Amino acid sequence: MGDKQAFALSMDEWQVVLDALSNTIFNEELTEDARKKAKDLFVRLQKDLPRK
Repeated sequence: MGDKQAFALSMDEWQVVLDALSNTIFNEELTEDARKKAKDLFVRLQKDLPRK
């Protein structure tokens, strides 16, 4: 894989990402591993992103 590059999203765009992750966490059709990864990412992003 190539180098990872950071990219900026607006707070509204980050909210869309968080909402999508939240929906993924509770989607029972996905594997437990996929939901756990979504939850871990959700928690990390929510902690690291500044509040509006």
